[in-house]
Amino acid sequence: MKTIQFCGVELVNLTRDQFATFVIEESRKFGKIISFSLNGESLAKFHNDLDFKKLFLNANYVHADGMSIVTASKMLSKEGLPERIATTDWFHNVASQSRKNGESHYFLGGNEDTIQKTVANVRSQYPGIKIAGFRNGYFSEADHEKVLKEIDDAHPNFIWVGLGRPKQELFSLLIRDNCEVGIIKTCGGLFDFLAENNRRAPLIMRRLGLEWLFRLYLQPRRLFKRYLVTNYQSLKIFAKYLFKTNNLANDI
Repeated sequence: MKTIQFCGVELVNLTRDQFATFVIEESRKFGKIISFSLNGESLAKFHNDLDFKKLFLNANYVHADGMSIVTASKMLSKEGLPERIATTDWFHNVASQSRKNGESHYFLGGNEDTIQKTVANVRSQYPGIKIAGFRNGYFSEADHEKVLKEIDDAHPNFIWVGLGRPKQELFSLLIRDNCEVGIIKTCGGLFDFLAENNRRAPLIMRRLGLEWLFRLYLQPRRLFKRYLVTNYQSLKIFAKYLFKTNNLANDI
């Protein structure tokens, strides 16, 4: 597995398709592997929230979900990341390959309508794909044991956990410690896109790293403050590590 060090985080240094092939092979071992994703928001939380940092370091693999991470990696590392591995895109790499190979999936998150639409759309798009189970994300701490038993009984190669940060990261650890699964993948708002509740940005905006701007346009009240704060914080982090990198280069 090729990785690079990026602002204190070890990142997967593969293309989307390469990473999909790798985790599918890993999923067959049922080694309870956790994969998180890194974007500007999670990078800011990693450096400014000690509890989140400790939680995030439990991941076996972290991939770059934000285009800003990919761009900055080319300035901070001799070998920059080849491309953005956005979970909303990468899911389809995994689904396409696993449909042929027979690996199973469990979906956890969203409301009941969203998760039902997600399953229906995935089955329609990938005929023959194995779905071991699914459940909405509206459950209390008192339901944890029941939910974990459902997941363990399903024995999926992949479990996609879309509960929002940091709940999805916390629950991923519970799955790892209590269930026999292959890959535990946090996926944020993936189900809203699979259910077609939300629209993706036009392809040109995604390639230019402006998908965040499209989302801000669609949901200004919910996202404006978050993007304003986390974008500023992540830029400060990039600048700090770039300064360190330049100083080291000058000392050599």
